[in-house]
Amino acid sequence: MGRVLAAVGIVLLFVLNLALPYTPLGRRGSDTQLHFDVPGARGELGQLLPAFTLLDLEGSPVRISDFRGKRVLLTFERSIDW
Repeated sequence: MGRVLAAVGIVLLFVLNLALPYTPLGRRGSDTQLHFDVPGARGELGQLLPAFTLLDLEGSPVRISDFRGKRVLLTFERSIDW
């Protein structure tokens, strides 16, 4: 009985994964479209970054100025919030 319920649950999750992007809840647009929704969220190679500070995994502040003179690649992944 447990295997049957697990199999049904997996199938339902698979169907949800296929159907959700086409519903109003799951329709969020492409990454390119989302970048244009936030002012200053899209940079170009070689462009100077504005001054900002982020927290590392231990909670210590890390400033972009700490990396002056070094090449920096920042990527931010959007979270799945549904």
